[in-house]
Amino acid sequence: MPGGRFHPAAQVSGPRPLLWLAWVCAAATIGYVIGAPFWAAEYPMMTDFPFHTASSSIFRHYLDRGWHFHEQFVFQLFSVPYVTFYALAAIFMLVLPPLVATKLAAALMLSLLPAGLMVLCWGLRKSPLLGLWGLLPVWGAVTHWGFINYVAALGLFAMALGLALRLAEQSSPKLQSLLVAVLILLFFTDVFRFPSTMVTLLAVALVMNRRVDSLRGLIVPAAIAGALFVTWWATRPDPMGAATGWLRPPDFGRLTEAGRYAFDIFVGDDDTDIFRRTGLLFALTAVVLFGVAAFRLRSWPKAGWVVPGHAAVGIAILLFVALYLTLPMEKGVWWYVFPREITAAIFLLPALLPDLPKKTWAHLGFVVWTAVSVAPLAEHVADAHREFGTTTTHFRAIVQELPKAPKLLYLVYDHEGSRAQSSPYVHLPAYAQAERGGWLSYHVAQFEFSPFRYRDESDAEAEVPPKTPVRWEWSPQLFQLDEHGAFFDWFLVRRVSSPDGLFASDPSIGRVGHFENWWLYHRRGNSTGPAPERP
Repeated sequence: MPGGRFHPAAQVSGPRPLLWLAWVCAAATIGYVIGAPFWAAEYPMMTDFPFHTASSSIFRHYLDRGWHFHEQFVFQLFSVPYVTFYALAAIFMLVLPPLVATKLAAALMLSLLPAGLMVLCWGLRKSPLLGLWGLLPVWGAVTHWGFINYVAALGLFAMALGLALRLAEQSSPKLQSLLVAVLILLFFTDVFRFPSTMVTLLAVALVMNRRVDSLRGLIVPAAIAGALFVTWWATRPDPMGAATGWLRPPDFGRLTEAGRYAFDIFVGDDDTDIFRRTGLLFALTAVVLFGVAAFRLRSWPKAGWVVPGHAAVGIAILLFVALYLTLPMEKGVWWYVFPREITAAIFLLPALLPDLPKKTWAHLGFVVWTAVSVAPLAEHVADAHREFGTTTTHFRAIVQELPKAPKLLYLVYDHEGSRAQSSPYVHLPAYAQAERGGWLSYHVAQFEFSPFRYRDESDAEAEVPPKTPVRWEWSPQLFQLDEHGAFFDWFLVRRVSSPDGLFASDPSIGRVGHFENWWLYHRRGNSTGPAPERP
């Protein structure tokens, strides 16, 4: 490796139209795998998605008086910088309905998984098409919980690592600017993915030391992004306290549960079987590529970047496995904490595959093979979402009975009706706020992880609902009308049997709608909407 520079990867040979066709097929595969479940049903079968839609609507309609968001919320975009998803959806809401806009934004966020892995493979001087296997974890358990920001941040993490590897080869102002932009976007997507990203960039600097002329190309992006993070951390109310209590002694027993935490999304074994089948096809792909690489061993690059570049990826995988073994399941309001990290480790595995053969027909064949391997998984997930959609038609009907900007208290007793392990019904009434504005009895704004919070009660403009305890939305049996219902004039309940008894102590509250297991009640004489809009 004269001069300490990487040797350029061998050029792809063969008819160029085949390579273009490979990229067209790759884009179509990404579009289908990510898009099919979103468009299979009106409401995605994802636990937190209703609140993502409501939060995006708050961004879009904050200044619209008829939605009554201004008197409830104040933004904290730097203190809790989960902005990217909601800002993108709010922009789409300028021309699209709230639900459609949020689904489109979520699809773009999820597409960062294959896109980021493609950039990482490019940074390793391999075909970016290998990153198409980044579709494997797109519809895993983390996504079905609705942790869109986290999943998108994994793609940005891989993107940053790929750019860093190229910068370690040779400093470039263009690549530096791109890395800075990716790191800032990562900060405003999921700030808690940021420290592991910086650790991995440090690993790149360490493993590439003495193998390149200079690592100065990494210094400027790392310094800018690091200063942003340090500023954020220093402005937290209790920066030292925020760092304590996260790590525990490693629990190696979790290794046997890795598949369940990453891919067990539905009741029954059908989802496990199809993920296992797709994983076996990925393993077969790896065996073939390693076999081809062993056969072509003499043609491998002799440059020293092969080992340290892949070592950096290996360090990142080990870091995520270590977090999976040591983080708690929940921390305060944070839930499903450690299981997320095994998804991150699995996501990076395709970056360790050998490069594709340099013939364009091999690239097209790889894309077609990957599409055939992954598409049945997407169809299986889409079928489950489609089935879930048939159980939400009555919800759509009863929500139409609500006026503009209702003060809505909701209780979900019945979580049956879908294949999902985690209930997709628990937050479903948040779609009412997304489409009509108004108030909700439970809202993520009362906790620390939202880019907006409720106004302080001392604020003269404030009109906010009473706060609820952590996990209150999962415990409807705690509801007491005199204690929790005074602020609200609309009450939406999902329950198999009639909930009339919950409201019997207040004769002003009467039932105004019942569709299957959805029940709607109204406190007469206290509607937030004009008279013509009342049911």
